[in-house]
Amino acid sequence: MTRHTSTMDQTLQLRIASLESKLDAVLAKLSVDESSQWLDTRATCSLLGITDRHLRNLIAEGTIHGEALRNVGTVKKHRYRFHRELVMNQYLKRKGI
Repeated sequence: MTRHTSTMDQTLQLRIASLESKLDAVLAKLSVDESSQWLDTRATCSLLGITDRHLRNLIAEGTIHGEALRNVGTVKKHRYRFHRELVMNQYLKRKGI
């Protein structure tokens, strides 16, 4: 019985190790996907098809606001990151599309 139990334990340990490695891979992929959702100013302008100045005006007007942008710079020198989906939704809502 102990021989069968130890074989079963080894099999379970191998399966658990396999599942853990697969879960780690999924979590790593999700982490990369989350970070790729945030774009810098240049990429956001390219995505929306607008200029940097126009984007700054949209922020000042409040068209682009809230969760769609984050200031990763300082209070005096803003460096924004824009959430890909949210900024697009806010921009298209403004355009009435």
